[in-house]
Amino acid sequence: MKKKFVLTLALVLMVAASLMAATPLEVSGSFKAGYDFTFAGGSTIDAANDYKATINASVAGDFWKVTIANNEALRFGEKKDSFYNMKAEIYLTKALAEQGMDMGDLGLTLHVGTGVGKDALTVLANKADFRKDKQLQMASAKNFGVTVDYGTLLKGYVSVDPTVAALPMVASVKFMPVDGIEAAVGFSNNFTETKTPITNAKGLAVSAKADVAKLVELDFALAATAEFLMDLDASKNTITADVAGEYEGIGLWVAYQKDYANVNKLAAKASYATKVEDFDLSASFQAKMNDLAKVADKTKTEYTIAAGATYAMGGATYALDAEYTVNAASFTLTPSVSISF
Repeated sequence: MKKKFVLTLALVLMVAASLMAATPLEVSGSFKAGYDFTFAGGSTIDAANDYKATINASVAGDFWKVTIANNEALRFGEKKDSFYNMKAEIYLTKALAEQGMDMGDLGLTLHVGTGVGKDALTVLANKADFRKDKQLQMASAKNFGVTVDYGTLLKGYVSVDPTVAALPMVASVKFMPVDGIEAAVGFSNNFTETKTPITNAKGLAVSAKADVAKLVELDFALAATAEFLMDLDASKNTITADVAGEYEGIGLWVAYQKDYANVNKLAAKASYATKVEDFDLSASFQAKMNDLAKVADKTKTEYTIAAGATYAMGGATYALDAEYTVNAASFTLTPSVSISF
């Protein structure tokens, strides 16, 4: 186990121990470790896919919560240290109430530390993960954040980097006008995409969600979401939408995106999950076309067949997942074990 991880975890435990006498603490988290055995084109195992593990944990008191998470998978035996995010959420509303200032249904939370969110609020489900490279986020990362909420009706989030004179920021608000309908609006003066940074550009995002099952009282899950993302400086926009439903273990979703370059993308997935004895079993088929104009191009389209099984025993969950990507002719087998606490 890496020295940095041991020292970081020891620090968290020391802080928790020092505060334990002052306030009751709740510790929770998860640990997952496993292998990725990848066979490409019928060849032998890809040696790059070695043993790896991830850990996420939090220590919470009455007025705060400290979270620790490694940014990428730990790889045992590797010399390079992994980076860890440690951030704190301070519940100012509860602290003020302790001092005699009751704010009613109004909630105020301060976010500080590494890994503080820099994305605008959205209600897009993003089923096909099309949005990962087209999202409203600020480029700067030396930021703190503030969340303001009013019951379940309204939630606002602002993230700012105070170290830069131009004050890079992202601000957004999410609201529920009626039961079953949600919407969100976000703005950033330091807009950047994940893969193509745009320095100090202005971005605006509008998203909406309709919980159809709740609106018309269906006996199965059905919801539609959409997001309109605009690069205001370049006068370009991206539209992303999806529809998803589930009934008695059978799931189906369809997702679409038209990006800044007018490239149309489409993806769909069908899945089934059931329980046999004490085993949770699942299977799925997904088709993802990253350019509808080039569906025949194997580099733009991929079909994935997946199956998995999990079994809980002695406080740990054991899993075996298999995935085959048709065009890449790649088969991956992933055994893993996870513990939640």
